[in-house]
Amino acid sequence: MHDRVYLFSIDPVYYLDGNILQIKCEEIEADLRTTEQSLAKLHKLLDNKPIEYVVMALSGELQSYCDIEASMVKDMFGTIVQGYLKKGYNKTMAEALAREFFRYES
Repeated sequence: MHDRVYLFSIDPVYYLDGNILQIKCEEIEADLRTTEQSLAKLHKLLDNKPIEYVVMALSGELQSYCDIEASMVKDMFGTIVQGYLKKGYNKTMAEALAREFFRYES
């Protein structure tokens, strides 16, 4: 689990007819299954491409985005561990080094 709490919100959009649209990202993200890496990618998407984040949030695609990211990380984790094993590290150390890699990669 995360020690930090992220409170993101997209500024409200006011329509001429009086309607208001505001997305509270923390409420949307609370319902998602995320990893540390997928959550970091979501926040990067929100910072760098907020319109894409909104489109995905409104269409229900954020979970797929997180699932794809988690799958990619899992595959990469195994590859990195194998690389350390080939260099002579034992399994425990290879896994620890791979986890350390992802801590700084996000």
